[in-house]
Amino acid sequence: MPINNTFCKLLAAVAVSSALAGTAQATVFSGDLYYTYYSGPPNNVDKIGFSYDDTTHVASLGVPTPIASTPGADGIIFAPNGHLLVGGQGSGSVYEVTTGGSTLASQPTGAPSYHLTLDPNNLTVYTSDFGGALKKLSLPIGSGVVTTPITGDETGVTQVAFGTGGAVFYVQGSPNGFGNLGTIDLGTGATSRLYSAVQPAHGLIYDPFTGLMTMFGRGETGTMSAVNGLGLLTSAEVYGVSDFDQGAVDGFGHALVAGSNAITFIDYSVSHDITHPNYVANFFGFDFIDDVAPLVGPGSNPNPTPEPASLALLGLGLAGLAGSRGRKSAR
Repeated sequence: MPINNTFCKLLAAVAVSSALAGTAQATVFSGDLYYTYYSGPPNNVDKIGFSYDDTTHVASLGVPTPIASTPGADGIIFAPNGHLLVGGQGSGSVYEVTTGGSTLASQPTGAPSYHLTLDPNNLTVYTSDFGGALKKLSLPIGSGVVTTPITGDETGVTQVAFGTGGAVFYVQGSPNGFGNLGTIDLGTGATSRLYSAVQPAHGLIYDPFTGLMTMFGRGETGTMSAVNGLGLLTSAEVYGVSDFDQGAVDGFGHALVAGSNAITFIDYSVSHDITHPNYVANFFGFDFIDDVAPLVGPGSNPNPTPEPASLALLGLGLAGLAGSRGRKSAR
């Protein structure tokens, strides 16, 4: 059974389809999504199971499972050892937490910590304040931090993200979007701006399905070249929400995005363009949701546990509970 990080891809065999009258061949994607709340005692780190049938276009979520409570939570990624790393917002620390909820270590950074990025070599974590200096944390957490001042076209950054061919990009913007995008030298902190005031410029990741850098912010998505940042495309506000913070892609043309008190599922597997999606579903009721952990690539779960998505292929229905579709106010 081929597994791509937290997703499992299960194909119904022709023999199974023939044996079960009326059961069509389908592909079901499922797994666990780990995410944070920027506010909300008693816990601010949760996980939830998800499932998507690309034949019926039905996306489902399970019941949230509380994981941990840290002194502030924002960015969330997996360390190579399988533990979670959580940016502590105003606490000024990054926390290492097991998936069972135990806090193992912390690293003070000397400034608020928001989005987190793991380098492709699995050796270093980068974080910053909104528009702040870049903080470089060596793994394991607690090994120290190096501060790199930002120079060039920006005086600070919100997040860095790795492209292809050695390219490294930055975004400088608030949770309300309209940020700047460009390239950054991680050694010197020198920035070269490519775009200004881009509406979806807040969260930034690399998407192996499209081979593009993908951004999330202000209820929109956007893409640009992962080599040089050229070819910027942005979507319209078509998702029924007014705010996006960060998203996770699965490598098969699907994304789960946090923001506006909701988790938004996006299918762009046919269009191959997240700014022109094929299917979108909003699951509301996630008040104060903030960031989501990657599903593929650096920062994703190195030890995924597949969900029993094969049940859907046997006519027993998708696992999980469909999310509430009622509109809630954005944060």
